[in-house]
Amino acid sequence: MALSVKHSIPSSSGFGHVLSKPEFKVNKGNYLIFAKQNSENIPRLGVSVRKADYKLATHRNIIKRRIKNSFMKRASKFPAFDFVVLVKPGEQVKARDGLEVLWRDIEDLKVE
Repeated sequence: MALSVKHSIPSSSGFGHVLSKPEFKVNKGNYLIFAKQNSENIPRLGVSVRKADYKLATHRNIIKRRIKNSFMKRASKFPAFDFVVLVKPGEQVKARDGLEVLWRDIEDLKVE
């Protein structure tokens, strides 16, 4: 299941909006999630994987795809927030576990 346009944060300006003043931060393993409530009434996602940390574009794309797919599987359970996931160095490209734990805390966020 691909990340639809309505569930993605547009451009880097959208990332900056979330990263400048996040309402929530979650640090899980090699992932750092920033969240900020949005006015769209749907959860949206942005993923950032640094080229300096993952040299091959194919590795960066695989990591992004895994995060986006796991997000879409659970999107109906999330509050209306913009989420930006920063991937830290050391994430294994072939690793399949860890993403479920990533979203567990997000499901419990309360809209204020």
